[in-house]
Amino acid sequence: MSRQRCGATKLDGLLAPEGWPYASSLPTDARDPGRFHALFGRDSLITSLQILPLRPDVARATVRALAELQGKRTDPGTLEEPGKIIHEYRVKADADLQARGFPVRGGQLRYFASADSTSWFLVLLASIGDVALEQELGRAWVHAGEWVLAALSRGGGLVRHTPAAGGGLVQQGWRDAVDPTDASGGGIVDAYGKVPAAPLADVETQAVTTVALRALSVMSGHDSFFRESVALGHRIAKRFDANVIAIDALGAPVRGAGSHLGWLLWADCLPSDAARMVATRLITPDILTPWGLRTLSDQHPAFDPRAYHRGTVWPFDSWIGWGGLRACGYIGEAEKVRIGVLSALEQMGSAPELYEVYDSGPRRSPLANQVQAWTMCAKWALEAKWDGRSSRLFAPSASSPTVSE
Repeated sequence: MSRQRCGATKLDGLLAPEGWPYASSLPTDARDPGRFHALFGRDSLITSLQILPLRPDVARATVRALAELQGKRTDPGTLEEPGKIIHEYRVKADADLQARGFPVRGGQLRYFASADSTSWFLVLLASIGDVALEQELGRAWVHAGEWVLAALSRGGGLVRHTPAAGGGLVQQGWRDAVDPTDASGGGIVDAYGKVPAAPLADVETQAVTTVALRALSVMSGHDSFFRESVALGHRIAKRFDANVIAIDALGAPVRGAGSHLGWLLWADCLPSDAARMVATRLITPDILTPWGLRTLSDQHPAFDPRAYHRGTVWPFDSWIGWGGLRACGYIGEAEKVRIGVLSALEQMGSAPELYEVYDSGPRRSPLANQVQAWTMCAKWALEAKWDGRSSRLFAPSASSPTVSE
């Protein structure tokens, strides 16, 4: 598929001079917050994976940029740790960020509050499949692997996140939030609307970490990483059922079904019986809408169709769920996700970060950046039927899609 046919050349307006993607564009109109025009580890890595078959240059630029910024010391204020991949980097940070408790120093923000960026770094680097690049960045991925193993060890077998003492992000999976109880509906809360005790282990971080361990096995040639991936998958199956979104500091499950179940299927980390239960729950109408996968079931007490992470539909998140359903053999339901998201984006007329879904259809959200890189690239990936599951990291299956040419 050519860049002209899929419209991926629009991404060029979102690329830094070095070739990596900003998370969002600058504001496109008075209603567009455009607040993420910076380098975000998680966003840039997922965006790069979404268009890897089309623009491998973007992936190479991204892993090089993030390796350069990789953590080298322990800093409780910024949450920097050796080997950890950065969450957010701004050469010139807005004063608002410091006022909200983010660790702005010397006018810059070098912030490491991400539980999963390090795992996504390993996944993308291995997915590129360039041995010379892996050798070039050898120290980076070795140290990233050491960080992942250390995080699992101190988290009791799960990767957990906890806020820094000075403020900033309280939760640090992709559903990150400064205050999960505020009106925007960001982050994870329990059925009573309370913030679960940290350190918290969210489903999505565990899922991508299983794939990161496979990536380490492939790049290092050591089977021990693969065995650890399998062991983590068994821990996930034991601790997280189809109605659990996270595990709190005391080991108690935080109840909630939603799009996060698609990450487990995408990662191919569960035993077959558990995967079928997860898939069956994911495709129920309280999660699977005609316009994509809700981040939280509309039956959950904390559900709000306008909530940032607890009811809206995120195209990148639904892309992962689409890939997971296809890989698990739920072809018809996966196609419903794919067509639904593409139809919604066509109606939106842009590439919004997220959108609200009602019986009448999708609706623009005032919370959303209107040009988000991982939405723009999810559109290409869905059109091209590319699920981000490279053959180096995932066993081939009859339902595995190939990129259209």
